[in-house]
Amino acid sequence: MDISTVEFHLKRAIQDGLGFDLNDPNLKDTPKRIAKMYCNEFFKNVGKEFTDFSLFPNSPTYNQIIMSDRIYFTSMCSHHFLPFSGHAWLLYIPNNHLIGLSKMARLIKHYSARPQLQEQLCNDILFSFTEAVKPLGAMLVMKATHCCMSCRGVYQYNGAGMVTSQISGCFLEFPEVKQEGLELIKLSIMDK
Repeated sequence: MDISTVEFHLKRAIQDGLGFDLNDPNLKDTPKRIAKMYCNEFFKNVGKEFTDFSLFPNSPTYNQIIMSDRIYFTSMCSHHFLPFSGHAWLLYIPNNHLIGLSKMARLIKHYSARPQLQEQLCNDILFSFTEAVKPLGAMLVMKATHCCMSCRGVYQYNGAGMVTSQISGCFLEFPEVKQEGLELIKLSIMDK
């Protein structure tokens, strides 16, 4: 990404396209701030896969659900370049490896730093997780509010948004495992 190119075009858009005066002290550095935000924060992981998994041997063997809950995330909708944010619940039943707890949150944070749809974000996270960890099964549920719905368009407030899920392995094969996972998420939500 080229911050100076992004800044240049933002200046043109704000000044020439929208007609704002960039001599206004509150707007003077806005193109630079937006360019840095896009390149260094919101879109910093475009084209980069997450590889920083810390795997540990599953010894003694643990064969029940492990859940990292209420992982906060913010991403950017690729339709309007407005943020969506919320919480994720990542569950898995280990096979040969356990994963460091903080890596689950880092994985979600990593894939959130791209312009995308929530459905794709959910898919990319679980795919990366299952490819690296190779659990018996995994499940990801993401609940987010979207500024494209709350700040414009239909103007929905008070938490209206979207829930997406992606499941694999035993969570997909056995309805009772999926149900147990959903019950754990329910407990997590009630424990606020």
